[in-house]
Amino acid sequence: MNKIKRVDNITSSIIKYLLTSLKGDIISIFGIGSYYDKNLPSDWRNTDIDVIVIVSTLEKITKLSWTDVRYEVRKFDSHNVWIGYNTIKGLKTKKLFVQESFANYEWSLLDLKFKENSQLLYGEDIREQVPDPFNFDFDYNDILARCLYHLDKSLKESKIQENSAQAMREFTKAVFKFGFYLCLFFSKRYYLTSVHNISLQLNKLELDADMQNSMLNFINESIIYRRTNKFSKRFEILRKNYVFFTLSLLRSGILHRKYEFQELLIFLKNKFNGMPYLISYLKKAKNIFYFSKTN
Repeated sequence: MNKIKRVDNITSSIIKYLLTSLKGDIISIFGIGSYYDKNLPSDWRNTDIDVIVIVSTLEKITKLSWTDVRYEVRKFDSHNVWIGYNTIKGLKTKKLFVQESFANYEWSLLDLKFKENSQLLYGEDIREQVPDPFNFDFDYNDILARCLYHLDKSLKESKIQENSAQAMREFTKAVFKFGFYLCLFFSKRYYLTSVHNISLQLNKLELDADMQNSMLNFINESIIYRRTNKFSKRFEILRKNYVFFTLSLLRSGILHRKYEFQELLIFLKNKFNGMPYLISYLKKAKNIFYFSKTN
């Protein structure tokens, strides 16, 4: 018999909503992300919650006209809750998964496969049915695009409102996701997705000292913000330095591939309906590409 695990009031409300909406179609409900990370300090500030619902069929779940992906965003108390729906069949087949979800396939498998990355909130523990993520080639292009997407959103939010809290939060998401990308790429069997473990792993990586120190600085600043709602440095300068740091790494060839200026420009234009604010920065940074090419 399925039982609700011991959870907080917000999570309990989420589960009750899902059980009422989908009745007998739910197999499992998992909590992922920072809200369900027990390793984070008690003063960590969360406004977003991510929940994955494994269902027997997607047919009864309403979809938007522009996509076949089933998901919804609802507000519970003061938290925005992103609810994604998947089937076990979809988890087992990448081709089907990309029709069911906006998420990166291998990253999603990491979240669900390993108990350290997610919390079972209700229903059957299906982890044994989830494929081993390391049986697949990680799509580093896609993971990188997700890092850059949040960076572009941060730049966009600042255009709308200077010193926007949303711009700052999007910046921290970009930093954390890029930290995960680095851990995954430079530690081939790395599987932990939490911010706490990412920061620990970055310390262990055998990277160029300047690169490692810079990345740890951006991570630490992002952690400070998530605990205090402010950075220790001026945000606009911190973000500008991070943008140029990221672009220079993409040009350096030490990541999963080396991007020439025009290649990166096309890459940004073709991902997530384009990243115009980051593209604007890229055009300003042309000298990074052409200077390094001649030296």
